[in-house]
Amino acid sequence: MDQNMLITLSKLGAVAALGLAAVGSALGCGTAGMAAIGAWKKAYLKGKNALFTLLIFVGAPIAQTIYGMLLMLYILGKISPEGGTDPTASMWAAYLGVGIFGGIGMLASAWYIGKSAANACNALGETGKGLVNYLMVLGVGETVALFVMVFSMMLVS
Repeated sequence: MDQNMLITLSKLGAVAALGLAAVGSALGCGTAGMAAIGAWKKAYLKGKNALFTLLIFVGAPIAQTIYGMLLMLYILGKISPEGGTDPTASMWAAYLGVGIFGGIGMLASAWYIGKSAANACNALGETGKGLVNYLMVLGVGETVALFVMVFSMMLVS
């Protein structure tokens, strides 16, 4: 393959990291958002105020998009080093693989954080209790995405 093709495949890995992580964030935020809307509806039907804090849960999966962007920028920085030889010829498969599989890891993390956040919306909406406990559970899922991002960066460093 020529150098342009190798660079293109490397950049595909970079954009995959962002794109897949963003898909996970969209799925997670959408899932949690549906639950928040349902909890607010139940509160309104009972004549109660809606808990604004449910938006914390809805927004929890969005961080994976940022992690995907950071991984994308890291890969792009490796593809086009300032000065020196271009390592893309020998590393293109690593960049592509790290972008795709790192992106899938962040996608899964965001999606399941959203599912957990949906349950947190239901629980907090019904009881008004447990906010910190629910946030701790989401934090564990968030840690997975951070590990994926850092370990992916380490793999291609």
